[in-house]
Amino acid sequence: MSKKQKEILISGYGPSNREPSIAMYELEEDFKVEKVVWEDYAKEPSFLCTWKDMCFGIREENESGSILCYQRIGETYVLRHEIDLQGGDLCHLLYEPSFGVLYCSFYGTGHIAAVKVEDYHFTEVLNFIKLPSNPETGVARAHCCEKVPQGSMLLFAGIAQDKVFLFETDEGRITSKEPAGEILLNKGAGPRHLKFHPILNYLYVITEYSNEIFVYLVEKKDDKPSFTCIQVISTLPELFKGVSYGSSLAISGDGRFLYAANRGADSIGIFDINPDGLLTKKQDISCKGEYPRHIALTKDDRCLMIANQKSNQVVLYAVDEMTGKLKDIIQKIDFNNPSYVEEV
Repeated sequence: MSKKQKEILISGYGPSNREPSIAMYELEEDFKVEKVVWEDYAKEPSFLCTWKDMCFGIREENESGSILCYQRIGETYVLRHEIDLQGGDLCHLLYEPSFGVLYCSFYGTGHIAAVKVEDYHFTEVLNFIKLPSNPETGVARAHCCEKVPQGSMLLFAGIAQDKVFLFETDEGRITSKEPAGEILLNKGAGPRHLKFHPILNYLYVITEYSNEIFVYLVEKKDDKPSFTCIQVISTLPELFKGVSYGSSLAISGDGRFLYAANRGADSIGIFDINPDGLLTKKQDISCKGEYPRHIALTKDDRCLMIANQKSNQVVLYAVDEMTGKLKDIIQKIDFNNPSYVEEV
């Protein structure tokens, strides 16, 4: 692969006939697909997570969930290890390279797990914890996990609980079954995906049910992070009146622009990020498909990649480098039920 070429990984819920559900594509400098470099089949690998030559994947199943570890060898990935975890509907992974720990979130049962990784193998389940349930419904659902910058605290989004839970860690291990704190959102909001600003002290939370972004100022109090909500803003087009579910966020590397995906409205909201962390909506644009489950920017921020799950395509949009707005569609990649895309 030349220095100017890019590689992207795509995964999804896939077909039921054992055709590829994970694939890596090589792109030219203009983001056109040159070739499929590698592909594999796993049952419903709806989320991936990469670090250097490792790629972690999942099998999202109702009663249990498997985690997989692939090793990059040349132009391909080789499956090195897989273990089953007993939570249902495993949906999100976060790898902490400092301690070699993979954090897992289970949508169906509300569990979170911390698993030690050594030499491409899962060597120990350090923690397996159930999040507190919603007292009104008795339901717990865990989703996105993010590490608080410059600290040892983790955040887990609890969609059904309208809370983001904080957990303290020590060398990667979660230190208590009880949360160290929580961020309470509006009732019925459903926090799904979390993103920290790459430079400034702000946290952005997109909600699944209310289709909003909650903006938090992050400060330290008594050596612990505190979160103050400074803005709540809709992700939806102004005139949209139908049913929609917020899915994921992407933030440019320079911290100037934020992108939010809406499943149902089938749109991408583009925002300026002001120096005070507040968002200003500047564009609503079609995702050119159905049900944008996941979005990601390429590493150079020149392209936004959209996994349109129900229209079986990943759409690549050109990004205006000055304004952050989406311009022309560069490429459409056919893929069965895509739910994740990332440049590696």
